[in-house]
Amino acid sequence: MADFKPVYRADTKAAAEFALDELETKWGEKYPIVLESWRSKWELLSAYFRYPNPFIRPMQ
Repeated sequence: MADFKPVYRADTKAAAEFALDELETKWGEKYPIVLESWRSKWELLSAYFRYPNPFIRPMQ
């Protein structure tokens, strides 16, 4: 589970996609169904990147 954190805690969609690539490199052979599921549903799973991060204050 700890290896998923860089994916869902990423600041940008691009960073999350990079982390997903890294996750797949590490765990893809052992858990191919899990990674295939994430890849096939990525547009739905990554929808939250369309919205501003509420924990980052805008620069003034």
